[in-house]
Amino acid sequence: MQINFKKLVLLCLPLFLICGQAQCQIFKDGDYPLFRHSARVGVDAWRFTPSEPEKLLMTATNSAWKYRSTSPWLTFDGQVDFSQNASLNLKMKADQSMGTHVDELNVAWAYSPSLGFNAGVVSYKTSWCRTYDVDTPWVREADPFCNVQSTSDASGGAPGAQMYIRGTLGRYQVQGVGGIYRPLLFKYNTTEFSNAKYPNSHIDTNNKKGLSIHVVNLDTATELRLGLLSTTQSAYVFNDWRYEPFYTRQTYNMVFLGAAFYVLPNVSMRVQTLRHDMAASNWSVPGSPSPRYRGGVELARKSDVVEVNYHASSKDIAALAVSKYLYDYTDIYTNYPMPGYTTIPGGYVYKNRNIAASWRHDWRDGFFTTVQWSFNTLDLKSVVTTPIVDRSSHAHGLGLRLGYQF
Repeated sequence: MQINFKKLVLLCLPLFLICGQAQCQIFKDGDYPLFRHSARVGVDAWRFTPSEPEKLLMTATNSAWKYRSTSPWLTFDGQVDFSQNASLNLKMKADQSMGTHVDELNVAWAYSPSLGFNAGVVSYKTSWCRTYDVDTPWVREADPFCNVQSTSDASGGAPGAQMYIRGTLGRYQVQGVGGIYRPLLFKYNTTEFSNAKYPNSHIDTNNKKGLSIHVVNLDTATELRLGLLSTTQSAYVFNDWRYEPFYTRQTYNMVFLGAAFYVLPNVSMRVQTLRHDMAASNWSVPGSPSPRYRGGVELARKSDVVEVNYHASSKDIAALAVSKYLYDYTDIYTNYPMPGYTTIPGGYVYKNRNIAASWRHDWRDGFFTTVQWSFNTLDLKSVVTTPIVDRSSHAHGLGLRLGYQF
């Protein structure tokens, strides 16, 4: 059975809109279905120095669509409650950085106030992106796991099933979520393979399981989030001019930890870190003259973000963020026809640093504007390429967002 998710969303959107209109016209408080939604649309404009920064700098030029300095965007976050215990949820976005993407499309059922289930497209809960926050101060977030498609795929979400438990411990509200995920189901995502992609390949296996914990202090609004994700993948790599066909198998684990708290009544801070460690092995097809074990890849990715928000008024938010991203690739390959293997630790390493400052103002009737300045730097070292690369680069960016919130 194959499902086209874009068509499915087009079928679901009228349901959200019809329910929303019905609620306004004939439903009273407490009647069902009940509709809640937040929709935002707008246009972003960027100017960079140099004018077209390279993609590894992870600016807005690292885009899923063909990059344009001025581009439209939209987000939709909706929920239809069919009863006190059952709801349908949809989160989708469209912008040039991430493309058109359904982040959540699931049914939630609460067996009791403390136990429930989610099924459909659900979040892994290994990131803390502000994509759907109605008060986000950013044109473009500082965390690469939120704004670069090839990086965020491994930490986003997929078709799956979750069970959650929630309760109150003293002055703390606690929720735990456990889930299993299958990105290949219904052809939702047939290209995510950690962050190591092979040309002319077919992914055969992509199975994930995860656990997350969310804690909120009811007195101070301090939040703590922990997310764990374990993944098993395999793929068949076709023959090309460099390699004969081979199979690759890999596992990776992700650990996310984040906290948000107020340091002053009008100043909040968020700190978060994500670790992604992968190990892959390549195996020859039957009948190949090469050794059965051909080598492999070890990959480590790390992201650290610190963000400070200053709520100057009910209509103005200023923000400052500093982020650091590391990509460290180790190559292992056979010396065939000579015996043994060669390991190149740190064969391809790049470090990306970002400093960003922004100011958002909410105008009347749902309109808002955001101005953001960003400075990105890149340090790249590679000994697995010819010629050997050792270089640095940087870029300044100024972004302007005009948005409207329904």
